[in-house]
Amino acid sequence: MAPCILAGPTCDSADVLYEKTPYPLPVTLEIGDKVLIEGTGAYTSTYSSVAFNGIPPLKTYHI
Repeated sequence: MAPCILAGPTCDSADVLYEKTPYPLPVTLEIGDKVLIEGTGAYTSTYSSVAFNGIPPLKTYHI
């Protein structure tokens, strides 16, 4: 495990999670691996809802 800062694909300075408090992730992660991060609030659906920076809207599931 190592502390990581997570950034999304939007090329926007606000598209960053855990910048001030790095998130521990396995150092063996590779491109394409899936990571489940619970409790991001509206972060992903907010950016995705309007095709921000040309990224198509995500499917949103409410549990």
